Amino acid sequence: MTHSCAGVAPLITADETAPPPKLRFAPLYYLDEAFKIMTWDDVAVRRASRDNNSLLYGFLILAIGTALPFGFLVQKSFQLGYPVPWSLMAPRYAQTLAYTLAWIILQVGLSHQLAKLFFDAKGSYLGVMRACMLGQLFRCLIIVPVGGGALVGLGGIAVLMIVFEEVDGIDRMKAFGLAATIGVAFWVASIWWVTGGNHPSIPH
Repeated sequence: MTHSCAGVAPLITADETAPPPKLRFAPLYYLDEAFKIMTWDDVAVRRASRDNNSLLYGFLILAIGTALPFGFLVQKSFQLGYPVPWSLMAPRYAQTLAYTLAWIILQVGLSHQLAKLFFDAKGSYLGVMRACMLGQLFRCLIIVPVGGGALVGLGGIAVLMIVFEEVDGIDRMKAFGLAATIGVAFWVASIWWVTGGNHPSIPH
């Protein structure tokens, strides 16, 4: 998984210079683009940063990734012969999706501002957000039986890194340092949020 280093002007392909596409129904295309971003395809990252469709399909990928742990709970309930508490799970899923989206917006916004402050980032917040949203496919790594949660965490850092490098034009090591710092800080904050009892309670 190689790509051109940041700091050196990358080769620009014809589709990168074309006008951004309008809203379109192309789920397989954007799923493929999301997979390319997850595997550090620099051209796919730059394409996503210019395409408003990345926000829509990225949200759909995020919704699916957020639903996977709930799917595991449903499967476990079926296996044990317990009734599935749909009345509790549906609002909990909606809450989790909303808070996850807000978390991403905050994380990307803070990261981008820090990149502009310390590393003279050249990209726009919207461009970074588009690429980060379409890059949410890493959340599906939660299905890996052993270490799935750790892979999700590492995947989030990796996506932030490649987006900072390609969209904000930051040197690779600086992008890695910023992505790792923000990723770890938000992971610690999320643990504090949950264990501190500050997470929203399940509605009755």
